[in-house]
Amino acid sequence: MKKYIKSERANLFEPNVYISMIASIEGRVTCEDISSAVKEAYQKNEATLSKIVLEDTGEAYYKKMQSTGCKVFFDTRDWEEIIQDNERKSFAINEGELVRTFVICGDSGYQLLIMAHHLVGDGKSVLILLQDILDALAGNELVYKPMELLDEETLFKKTKLPLGVSWWIDKVNARWRRTGKVFAWDDYYAVHKSYWEKHSSKIEVKTYSAETLKRECNGKATLNSFLVAKLLEEYPKAKVIGVPISIREETRTMANLTSGIAIKYQYDSSQSFDKNLVTIHSKLQEKLKNIKSKYFVLMFVAKLCPSLVDAVLLEAHDCYQNNFTKKMAKIMGYTGSYTRELGVTNLMKIDIASNYDSFQIKDVLFIPPKVSYSKNVVGICTYQDKLQICYHKVV
Repeated sequence: MKKYIKSERANLFEPNVYISMIASIEGRVTCEDISSAVKEAYQKNEATLSKIVLEDTGEAYYKKMQSTGCKVFFDTRDWEEIIQDNERKSFAINEGELVRTFVICGDSGYQLLIMAHHLVGDGKSVLILLQDILDALAGNELVYKPMELLDEETLFKKTKLPLGVSWWIDKVNARWRRTGKVFAWDDYYAVHKSYWEKHSSKIEVKTYSAETLKRECNGKATLNSFLVAKLLEEYPKAKVIGVPISIREETRTMANLTSGIAIKYQYDSSQSFDKNLVTIHSKLQEKLKNIKSKYFVLMFVAKLCPSLVDAVLLEAHDCYQNNFTKKMAKIMGYTGSYTRELGVTNLMKIDIASNYDSFQIKDVLFIPPKVSYSKNVVGICTYQDKLQICYHKVV
């Protein structure tokens, strides 16, 4: 049975959708040991054993291979330089290159940089891969994990799109099928090339004590709401903030199991931070408790004609133009006034052990993907007591 790409289709032609994770390792291991562990972990996840196939109809699906197409490299450069270099080199996802892992060999230890295309999974998926690598490095036996994708049937068991939205999508799809086209791998590589000829990226990291920030919350809100409020204070022009949310249900598999909510709020500098915080927390909780809001984005994209989603991405990056896709790109927030000023992804506390028999993990850092519908993207993660906020900026 083919595993079709539905709710995550927007990631297919997105030119900057790479999730990066960095772990600092010290101990009695070698670069070769780490490389072998990476290769073993690749073979134990269906996601890293898959390639993407594009059908003539415009449908796309994951096809499992006998051997992984994901890569591992040795490097001595700074991790930021490696990311900046490799995000310019399109991943050969049609050949199974969904992940590139770099073993950075230094004088005082090693850094493991995992750079993953979003189609291999979400941020939690990259953490699952990281844990597999560390377990393999520690000599523990790995368990094979199949991919569990979200399809329309699964999504629509949770809730349904509003009738008006569903009717509108049917109308849009019918129009696209009459006049639209199907895209191919040449288009995938062309949009990546076009984007990176015009842009460059910069990564900035700020580090805090998680316990100190929790005390600052003072019981008024969750730490996540506190951080969102701080970021809205930092970006006073932002009127809408996008917040990806995990919808995993006790599953340990590499896959895109993330949805997203949008909060309409502009920081009010005439009020105290605490008053802003209370309002932001209330809005976040209201959206998180609303099942329709929680699954809306996934159901919306899954119901759209796949090649139309591709066309919107290509339109946004000047690789395909017509009046219809121009309008759709604005409606979906890829161009024009609907593009969000700020997107925040919080992976929360990373549950990875720090001490193994022959090595130790000193730090874990998460760099979020710079998606096209948000002007500014921020990633947050906490490891041990260290909370790190990473700004992934593209100019």
